[in-house]
Amino acid sequence: TALDVIHTFLSDTMGSCMLFLGTYRDNEVQVGHAVFDLIENLEISNVPTNKVSLTGLDQEDLNEMISDALCLYPRICKSLSDIVFQKTKGNPFFVLEFIQSL
Repeated sequence: TALDVIHTFLSDTMGSCMLFLGTYRDNEVQVGHAVFDLIENLEISNVPTNKVSLTGLDQEDLNEMISDALCLYPRICKSLSDIVFQKTKGNPFFVLEFIQSL
């Protein structure tokens, strides 16, 4: 499979250098998925791995982002930010798409 090929490349000890960035949505991938096997096998093979978990913006950060984008004070943007947060749950991609659709 493609994950086996990735493991082969990343665990090669012949001096090659490679950076691999893999992503998945933890709410869409269940325990037992092959991606978790890849991560485990890489760790067993002593391949350095890092996991970064990204979350959505909270309401305060979203309000600050919108106020910066509109060059307005945060208190003025609060009602707009609340609506945007309600529609997007703080997902930065959805926030940008939603605001562009206005």
